[in-house]
Amino acid sequence: MKIPVGMIVSAFFLVLTANAYGTCPSDNHPRLRDYDGVIGENYRVKVALAVVDGKVDGTYFYTTQLKDIAIKGNIVDGKRLVLDEIDSAGQNTGYFEGEFAEQDPLGKFGTSKLQCEVITGNWHSQDNPLKKLPFYLALQSESDSKLNHRYQIAGAEDDQHINQIAQHFWESVKLGNKNEVASLIAYPITVKLLKGSKRIRNALEFLKYYDAIFTVQFVQAIANATPRNMFARDQGIMLGNGEVWFGPNGKVISLNNQQ
Repeated sequence: MKIPVGMIVSAFFLVLTANAYGTCPSDNHPRLRDYDGVIGENYRVKVALAVVDGKVDGTYFYTTQLKDIAIKGNIVDGKRLVLDEIDSAGQNTGYFEGEFAEQDPLGKFGTSKLQCEVITGNWHSQDNPLKKLPFYLALQSESDSKLNHRYQIAGAEDDQHINQIAQHFWESVKLGNKNEVASLIAYPITVKLLKGSKRIRNALEFLKYYDAIFTVQFVQAIANATPRNMFARDQGIMLGNGEVWFGPNGKVISLNNQQ
């Protein structure tokens, strides 16, 4: 029987003690940290925290919705994290209370002594004081990027534009909408086929090789990725584990279809 991740997290909260919490050193310059985790038993989330001098601005979203929710607060004594959840009207809708773990209760970071890598605690409803859900967050990446301009290093001017195109590409691949996928490629592009690499010059040629490029395994790898809060570097913006790279205008510049 498969046990939900959130249930495992809840069980760990029952045995953790105050001595199990670590310290996340304060940054004296802006630092963007991306976390992957779960709220409750079933709600997978991605969290971005921009931290400087103990003050935190951030966003989080449910991976089933891909809509940013603003969060804002503080790191207290380098150990506790307190964040208000704020809706589009500026109203508080909930809050997070958490601690930085010294050891990872789920073992993702082995037995290493941790600092900022894992946050555990509870999400509370603002309207219902009795409603709370445990959460677990694990660090995915950190950089000197800005919260609302994370793709600047790749030359992109508008993060929302990149997110929208990436989501459109992601959905089109999942739906098998070949013409839409072909329209989102920056040509020429080189792909790998069974008989070697092929440089494709335009959309018509791309459609000819579409099924050979988008195998069942490749489509599944893309479907498993999250087209938001993506890793970026000077070469481009990465979807998933590098299956797809986007350029500064949002077009696909690389397809690693045989990794």
